[in-house]
Amino acid sequence: MKIKVAAEDFLVREESVLEISSEPQSQMIFRLLKRHWDTFDLLDLLARRHNIRKQDISIAGIKDRHGRTEQLVSIRYRQGLDASIADPAPEDNFTLTFLGYAATPITAKDIRGNHFTITIRDIASRDLKRCLANAEIVRRWGVPNYYDEQRFGSARHGKGFMGKEIFRGKREKALRLYFEPSKFDNPKTRVLKSCVVENWGNWRRCLEEAFGEYRRILEYLSLHKQAFHKALSQIDRRFLVLVLNAYQSFLFNQILSEYLADLQGKQGLIFDRHPYSRGQFLFYRNLPEPLFEELRSKHLPVPGWDSRIGDPAVAEIMTRVLEREEIELRDLKVRQMSRIYISGVQRPAILLPESFSVESIAGDELYKDKKKMTLKFFLPRGGYATVILKRLEAGLE
Repeated sequence: MKIKVAAEDFLVREESVLEISSEPQSQMIFRLLKRHWDTFDLLDLLARRHNIRKQDISIAGIKDRHGRTEQLVSIRYRQGLDASIADPAPEDNFTLTFLGYAATPITAKDIRGNHFTITIRDIASRDLKRCLANAEIVRRWGVPNYYDEQRFGSARHGKGFMGKEIFRGKREKALRLYFEPSKFDNPKTRVLKSCVVENWGNWRRCLEEAFGEYRRILEYLSLHKQAFHKALSQIDRRFLVLVLNAYQSFLFNQILSEYLADLQGKQGLIFDRHPYSRGQFLFYRNLPEPLFEELRSKHLPVPGWDSRIGDPAVAEIMTRVLEREEIELRDLKVRQMSRIYISGVQRPAILLPESFSVESIAGDELYKDKKKMTLKFFLPRGGYATVILKRLEAGLE
């Protein structure tokens, strides 16, 4: 099975509940259509191209780079910007359409969820029956509500979580992980990061190759050799929040997997397993009706320093996970970093897609003697379509 072979194979349309006015207000609202763009890289481009402060640009969520996506963007009002910004070059692979105004910057709370149309390719005929059976499992019982790998992009180099080291107060180690190169980086970024890691402490050595935030950090460290705490503050606050949330999300995935594994012993559930970069996902094959009703209303902790767990069984699982990570709840509080507030939240244990359907099955024009399948569904805010795709693939030969 293959996904995202072409951008048109992965279509995402954000559904907003934001009230947009035609009367000028403090925020201009645009519809952003993009493909082949990392969200943060695109925001950087908009800020540079139109002389906008990055903190004046807001989005409700990060959309997949390898797809064709539609979402809202808010930008602090500036006279004339609505016309000039909505005219990118065709080769930019994005378009901005001015929609109107809003009183406040857009946030995740302004989004109900996302509509997906996804084409899965390269399905062997022998796998089609099992894939359709897995699709019926998704339609009937949903999937465990894991965070998927794109949530952990800041740790994709495999050296650990930058967010964990910030929580632990290990500022230099966190900065090292920020500069750790990854095979997923573009060549320019990879060259710069490799230079910094190889010449750690000799900050001026890599200034010629530096750009954007990387340059600001290296210039600051050139003047203040060991000021790693202040150097971290040169990074976009939204990115720092993202890497901290990423570590919390990893902890949630561990808690959810262990919670399901405990149910396996008590309820006799059968699981399919699917590896991912941070471990493996457990996917149930079926659920007894009483357990399904219990799980659809069950929430588990995305741990924070202020988490309070009423369920003793869940509290015990969380304690095991934290002990394995050699971290405590009280450590999950960011200290001495301005405007960074991270709390614990509760997340639904299972994800139930709405209007889930297999729209079509046909021969795959790109892969000889293989099938392609197109799915349509809606996910509430915070759900990962790629987890559903992994569930369809789990258990295939």
